[in-house]
Amino acid sequence: MAMGKGADEQISRQYGIYQDKELQIYVNRIGQNLVSRLSDKVFPRYYFRIVDSSEINAFALPGGYVYVTLGLLALVNSEAELAGVLGHEIGHIIFHHGAKQMIRSIGSTIFALGGAIASPKNAGQWLTVSTAMFQQINLGYGREAEIESDQQGILNSREAGYSPFGMSHFLKGLRRKEIMSGQSYHAFQASHPETRERIVKAHLMAGRMTREAESVNSYRDRYLNMIRGLKFEGQKNAGDKKRYKPKYIDYYEVQKGDTFQSIAAKELGDKRKDLGISVLNGRREASQPQPGELLKIVRNGKFKKDKHLYIDPAINPALGLNPAH
Repeated sequence: MAMGKGADEQISRQYGIYQDKELQIYVNRIGQNLVSRLSDKVFPRYYFRIVDSSEINAFALPGGYVYVTLGLLALVNSEAELAGVLGHEIGHIIFHHGAKQMIRSIGSTIFALGGAIASPKNAGQWLTVSTAMFQQINLGYGREAEIESDQQGILNSREAGYSPFGMSHFLKGLRRKEIMSGQSYHAFQASHPETRERIVKAHLMAGRMTREAESVNSYRDRYLNMIRGLKFEGQKNAGDKKRYKPKYIDYYEVQKGDTFQSIAAKELGDKRKDLGISVLNGRREASQPQPGELLKIVRNGKFKKDKHLYIDPAINPALGLNPAH
């Protein structure tokens, strides 16, 4: 817990916390709902934070700290997908993957500090330890650990009332994004199981858990409503001083006769941006949008919040939110 707390402070400085209280509360509620379903929480408290980074990443620290980046939230396409990702990271914590990896790589330094690891007197040594710890965790944990955490994320999200297909849908969308941009998530580096294998295993496991359609209990519309206005791309960390043109995530309700090309031309002024829309929404290029569905699109400029915007229908008692189906 002391190691996690120390590294949490460093990560908050390195990336910065995204300044959107409503969205932070939303992500924390989903995370706490997942934790409440655990038979053994291992740690008394869990912390869920959105960090201000355009990199596509999610990671966890020993002691109950879970982080997701803006880049990952932009890629996710439903609340069920986000629950799967958070459940996966919770899995790394409860199975002690990070702690085990740290002891293997920097154990001698940790043991030398002993019980005084969090003491201000050891600030210099602790910075070395926490930096090494974060670097190791960000590299991922290896094949067995990643698959074990995938399974935990699927089970945990299912118990919390979400579609168990959320994890496989996220992995598919991530794979398409990776192919298009070359930007990878820590769980897709060389030391981890092949993406295809993870997708297949996740999909098969979900299929054994339910006979319902994959879209049932995905809460896609609610998720898109919550991330409307999310900063898109931009700085990778607090030290990134490059100037980026402001962009944000918006959504568009598909009309009869719309195609990805026509939406790109009408909303973004360039029909060639159709591929970007399909990838952002985790869709195959050959597929076409259906009337009434919401699609994420990226607009230039800064978002102006519409306080009157409200998507109704269902209430999810688990979250206590008023949102969409």
